[in-house]
Amino acid sequence: MFVLNRKTHLSKYWFLYGIFLSILLAFIYPELGSKEGPLKPESTVKFLGTMIIFLLNGCSIRSEELYQTILQYRIHLSIQIFSFLICPILFLILSTVYRLSTYQYQLSIGIKALGTLPSPVSTAAFVVRAIGGNEAIAMLNSTIGSLLGTLLTPTLLYIMLGGSFTSSSQSFIHVLLSLSSTILIPIGIGQFLRIYFPFVVNRTLPYSNTINNWILLMNIYTTFCQTFKQRGSINLTLTSFLILLITIFSIQMFLIGLLFFVCQKIHIRPSDTIAIIFCGSQKSLTTGMPILQTIFPDNSSITIPLLIYHPMQIILGNYLTPIFQRWLKDAKYEWHHKIRGRV
Repeated sequence: MFVLNRKTHLSKYWFLYGIFLSILLAFIYPELGSKEGPLKPESTVKFLGTMIIFLLNGCSIRSEELYQTILQYRIHLSIQIFSFLICPILFLILSTVYRLSTYQYQLSIGIKALGTLPSPVSTAAFVVRAIGGNEAIAMLNSTIGSLLGTLLTPTLLYIMLGGSFTSSSQSFIHVLLSLSSTILIPIGIGQFLRIYFPFVVNRTLPYSNTINNWILLMNIYTTFCQTFKQRGSINLTLTSFLILLITIFSIQMFLIGLLFFVCQKIHIRPSDTIAIIFCGSQKSLTTGMPILQTIFPDNSSITIPLLIYHPMQIILGNYLTPIFQRWLKDAKYEWHHKIRGRV
């Protein structure tokens, strides 16, 4: 029984362990995955790998379901407004406090950037499904957010950084064109393959999450290789790092609590509340990494807050799952009781 449970545990959390192992390997030998290293991550992992991820994402998007959710446009619009308007403001305030308390300017930009990212494609939907919430809302909002994020994230960052991408030679137009070639075009090709070659797509989709996760692990590894190689320029102390961990944990808990409170106040359906909480509070590593690497190609430290946020949201999601399952069971009973009372 113990062996079976251990295998189940590893199969469920292998990606999380892979993140920590990738960071450890990058710390031991950063030269292998740095820009000048033999892996050539700029052209392999960060360009070709990103295109493969979004090609598979394009293959998995059910465009017919996007049209069916038009009746729930208020929920979708509310989540996107929260992700791309409320979150950037909150994270901007948070990044200012962090910079003033630690003098870590680059990491404070990373916190700002984190607030402009959309919700993840798979992580939020996985937690919502495990709890018993409205998975359709989670899936579709993540898809819409990923598409919107390609344009809105660079735009918001451009505004928040004062009309220029600080510490980057990239112009705003160059960033948008680059993101179009690595994100939007592969998604479009994926949709084309889904429509005209459904047999091939259906045979490939069961392996898409595994392929995406392995590419993300390679991306994390090469990012930290470059980070550890230039750690002298980052000058990150243990105190600053611990403050960053506490900061990211605090903002995640605050977002979850805020969304739960608002949904309760305006009487959102319990299953929809679960989807709103996790779509609104989580941030996409899949979409965020290529966007930040395109905007800041010579400053890998800006991705560190995102690389901390992602595993932390997985851990928090798994910890909160049984708590929200119990709440959802009671809330559904009360919701149906209220409806019967009105009838």
